[in-house]
Amino acid sequence: MVSAILLAAGESRRMGEFKQLLPFGDKTFVEQCIDTLLEAKVTEVIVVTGHRESDVRQAIGDRNVTYAHNPDYPQGMATSIKVGVQAANEDTQAFLISLVDQPQISTDVISRIIEAHEGMAPKIVVPTNGGRNGHPILLDASLKDEILQIDLKEGLRRVVHMHSDATIKVEVSSRTVLDDCDLPEDYTRIIAELQKGQ
Repeated sequence: MVSAILLAAGESRRMGEFKQLLPFGDKTFVEQCIDTLLEAKVTEVIVVTGHRESDVRQAIGDRNVTYAHNPDYPQGMATSIKVGVQAANEDTQAFLISLVDQPQISTDVISRIIEAHEGMAPKIVVPTNGGRNGHPILLDASLKDEILQIDLKEGLRRVVHMHSDATIKVEVSSRTVLDDCDLPEDYTRIIAELQKGQ
């Protein structure tokens, strides 16, 4: 049982537009991310909301997700990770931490991350491309208490470092695991790649 935690609470200040609702093909970023996670057959999708929560909910519509609102989202991503983990089903075996600014991640990549956890039961699974670490990462539920105690500035880095000997890296052919979308030029590039692939 895997709980996907989609971090969708931020203000997108560097982008200048609200990333969650940017168009990606015929969907918005948040819709595409959710549909990919659901297709990858995670047990539940938890959408952590914050800024413009009602607009995000409206875009998502009747998709089968659980909402977890983070009132502390201005303090950074770590607060949203904690809120999402706390909202997960108590029987979950792992948390897949997904970023709303990676709509180009494929179902196949997510499935491979989950399969690596199911097959070898590591503490952490990290997708890589060309030897570089990417996202989304998966953390075993046994790390829940450690995740809930992470430093707001440091985020998950210390948890990942502490369990490097129990981490599996899954090399994928797509560099999408390395790309996020923080700036307008990132968005331009991602859309160009999407159109080229259609």
